[in-house]
Amino acid sequence: MPRGRPELYPVKKLIGFDQKMLEAVEAWAAKQPDKPSLSEAIRRMVELVLAAEANVAKRATTKRNELS
Repeated sequence: MPRGRPELYPVKKLIGFDQKMLEAVEAWAAKQPDKPSLSEAIRRMVELVLAAEANVAKRATTKRNELS
């Protein structure tokens, strides 16, 4: 049985970045009030994109329903 506290993010993925993209993520992280780690910054950016896409899809559905 594992000991200690459960891991917050148990699924790990190896991803690649070119230098320009990595620098852009690091610059974004540096502008955040709490200065997140690189991993946390990437998680937040992914969450922002997913939330934005969900919002766009929701608005599109609403628009279709209004036109029906």
